[in-house]
Amino acid sequence: MTVQDPTTPLPTLLDHIVTAAPEQAGVLTATVRDLSLAVEWQQLRPLVLPGTQWAVIVGRKRAGDPLRAVLPLPFHTNSLTPPELKSIFSALETLTVQSLPEPLPPLAATPEQLREELARRTVDKETEGHGDEETASELAPLAEAKTIAEELVFDKDTLYVAIGATDSTVVYYKLSRGIKKPADIPDE
Repeated sequence: MTVQDPTTPLPTLLDHIVTAAPEQAGVLTATVRDLSLAVEWQQLRPLVLPGTQWAVIVGRKRAGDPLRAVLPLPFHTNSLTPPELKSIFSALETLTVQSLPEPLPPLAATPEQLREELARRTVDKETEGHGDEETASELAPLAEAKTIAEELVFDKDTLYVAIGATDSTVVYYKLSRGIKKPADIPDE
């Protein structure tokens, strides 16, 4: 696993994906930005689905949610046919959490990260000059335990289709494998 430099521009991080799926290039970049900044998804992992020419972005909205795939599509495409959807769901079935690439570095800090940073600075300021360094060091194991306790689950039966317009507007549709009654699909 390679650690990605958080200062690397987004187009550079997506170069290998754009080369493999050029039809999705513009909408892929717009969708990554929209998911990260507007929809506030976390742990975004763009990849090309094995055995297809389709690129997807795997990520999740909240820490407790399963990882889900998003298929960016340009507005003008007509290449997403039922057989293509079947191959996309088949390719998703072959993926495991361990086979996914490392997440992209965040494009901006989340509100939770900003709150934690503010709390850390407040604690640092309050303990400054008091010789009480235990308070700051007590917070580190709690953050580490939170990360370790979190187990990643990948939802292979759900696919979001992100349709991008020429003005960078992105509209999302939720597709599920098979036929599902609306009551079977939880609201998010």
